[in-house]
Formats: sequence, C-alpha cells, structure tokens
Amino acid sequence: MKNERESNYFVNSVAKGFEVLKAFDSNSTYLTLSDLEKKTGINKATVRRFALTLADLGYLRVHPGNKFSLSPKVLDLGAHYLESLYLPDLAHPILVKIAAEVKESTNLAILDHTEIVYISRVKAADRIIGSTLHIGSRLPYYATALGKALVAWLPEEERKNLWNSVKVEAYTPKTITDFDKLEEDFENCRVRGYAEGCDELEIGLRSIAVPIFNWQGEPIAAMNISTNSMRSSEEKIKNVYLPALLEGAEELNRQVRFHKL
Repeated sequence: MKNERESNYFVNSVAKGFEVLKAFDSNSTYLTLSDLEKKTGINKATVRRFALTLADLGYLRVHPGNKFSLSPKVLDLGAHYLESLYLPDLAHPILVKIAAEVKESTNLAILDHTEIVYISRVKAADRIIGSTLHIGSRLPYYATALGKALVAWLPEEERKNLWNSVKVEAYTPKTITDFDKLEEDFENCRVRGYAEGCDELEIGLRSIAVPIFNWQGEPIAAMNISTNSMRSSEEKIKNVYLPALLEGAEELNRQVRFHKL
C-alpha cells in the first residue's frame, strides 16, 4: 500500500477528500472543522478547504455553527448506499401498512439540493399511475407534495437559496412557478401540518405528504400517498388517506427520535 501511495498516479488530495467523507458515521453525523481535523489527522486549514469544496460539489451540507453533515448526493457514489440507510428500513413496514389500508402507493423521499429522491416505495396492487417511479427516482421539489413537505419547514434563507438554484419549469398549467406563491403554499403546509399536490407535476396526479423530522426537529424526509383525481375525491383524501398518513408519520417520527437519527 505504501508503495502504491508513493507511485506517480496516486493523488493525495483525492485520498484526503475521501477521508473527510469517511469521517461521518452514525455516531458522528454533524462535525465541526475541529472534529474533522481530529478524525482525519488533516490540519484544520486544509480540512476546511476539502470540506467547503465538498459542500460546493453538493456532497456535504453546511449547518449553523459551522457544522457539516453528509448530503444525499453521496448516494451517487455507490448504487448500494441506499441499502445501508437505516431510515428506509424503519419506514418500509409503515409504508406497507398504509398502502394496504388505503390501496394506494406510498413513498418516502429525501431532499438532494433542488430535487427529491425516492428512498423507499410501496406500490399499490393493480395501479398503473406512477409505475415509472422507483427507488432513486428524482423529481423537482417545487412541483411535488413530497418536495413541499421537505422544504416548507426549512429556514426561510434555505428556502430562498433553493429557489434561486433551481431551474423552474411549468410541467402543467398548475405548476407553481412564482416564489411568493410557493411561499404561500409553504405557509399553508405549516399551518395544516401536511402538503398537497394536485395536477402540478402531471394532470390527474394527486398527493398528500407529511414531513419526517430528526431528533433535533429538522426535516430529513417526507412520506406521501399518491393517487389519481379520477378515483379519489377530496373527501376521501381528507377523511381516509390523511388520517392513515398522519398515523404512519407519527410512528416513523417516534422511531426516528428513539434511534436519534
């Protein structure tokens, strides 16, 4: 190994970058520069450059207090990363239960910059809608109930930064393409405790979604029920789907707090 590292092709800066990424684990989800220096053995000035570069590339997130955490973009580094995530394991039986109860598809997603990423999915039997979606599918946050549930509870500055970073596209006449209108929608989400999507990504597609918070009260995922307006009335969504979704989210939030995710 030592000889390999002294070869003319070995790039120390690349190796150090991976050392920074590997410093994060289940016991060290949020690290300061001092923490990174201790865990990697890289001096603080250098580890700062690596951390900020990884943040600019989207692999790390920067939090108040100059703390860093992994970004969902690290999923791109390996196809098997999703299998090691604990959250989908906790969520899957809950999604199965909801799908069986309401006979509709249920999903769990996380936010990766301006997109939502599906990390767990349970299809309803004999339903064609959403058949092209799968674990790893990405959709724009502003046109989906899952995205709204993930972003509505973020600090205002983060919401503005996301909007300024996204390329807004009107997928249907009902897609929200104005920031102020989206902010009004977010306010409604926070007041009622859940997000709605109706014909914004695709005509006929309806969805309700609720946020999942980590033990520090930050939104880390969102759970939804997706359906079609042709078979699901507003009354059915509010009186049947919503109670089932809220009950499932309460259970997942309880487990997340218990495991301190």
